[in-house]
Amino acid sequence: MILWTFRHTKPYNPNDVCYGQLDFDVSPTFPEESSSAIEDFLKSGAKPTRLYSSPLLRCLRLAEEVSKATGLAIEKVDSLKEINFGTWEGQKLSAVPRAEMTGWMQDLRGFQFPQGESFYDVDKRVEAFLDTLPDNGEFLWVTHAGVIAALQHFACGVPDQDFVEGKFSYALVSRFEFTRNAEGHYRGSFTKIHDGIQMPPLPIG
Repeated sequence: MILWTFRHTKPYNPNDVCYGQLDFDVSPTFPEESSSAIEDFLKSGAKPTRLYSSPLLRCLRLAEEVSKATGLAIEKVDSLKEINFGTWEGQKLSAVPRAEMTGWMQDLRGFQFPQGESFYDVDKRVEAFLDTLPDNGEFLWVTHAGVIAALQHFACGVPDQDFVEGKFSYALVSRFEFTRNAEGHYRGSFTKIHDGIQMPPLPIG
């Protein structure tokens, strides 16, 4: 099975707050970010038959452009949403209680954000949806860093200590190639197709 993923373009976040499932719109740089990513995707020889998107606006904006370019209808999937940061949503990281920040720094993927998810929770919901896709298909997801990182971790063997969630560029395009293992779960490898605008380093520590 072939899976193509687009990460959304740069969101409009003028107050530089923590966002996961906050529904931000895209930044003014959207036209050039989206067009260059779609151009590289089309050049890659991709032939997906279904287009799935997170229902959050920053993904739907990009999915609409991908839909125009491919002729595929958009199918919204809640499992493709970004992590829920719980009480951290809408806060500057500098305002997060120190004990909570320390807890996260000690377990970046396993930490349960208060009233939210852990990145392991994202792994589970992403894997559950991935496993519903047929073995011989080719699909496209427009989604978030946490979801793409989940694929790299649980399905492609990237170790937990390599916290890739904070390293992806906006409008990143990737190609995953999967086969099912003996337990019926997809496992495989990935290739980066397009790099967009690099995120600034997370102000953590």
